[in-house]
Amino acid sequence: MVGMGAKDDLVSLAALDIFHSARTLRSSVYGSSDPDREVPELARAVLDGSLDLSPLISGRIPLDEAPAAFDRLARGEGARWVVTFD
Repeated sequence: MVGMGAKDDLVSLAALDIFHSARTLRSSVYGSSDPDREVPELARAVLDGSLDLSPLISGRIPLDEAPAAFDRLARGEGARWVVTFD
């Protein structure tokens, strides 16, 4: 599995297969990056236009519709909603 599954997703592994193929099961948070260093770099890239995040955004919603966005996420509709404060 790559990425984060739903809270009730299960991953089945045969212990003997892992042993025989010398596999490693590993998890990471933020891809094991250094957020103190990399988040500012990414923010600069977004602001200067060299990193386009629009393909990763499901949509934009006003603040008063934020609860509905959580309902959409629970139904599997979109993954990332940007809340606007207009």
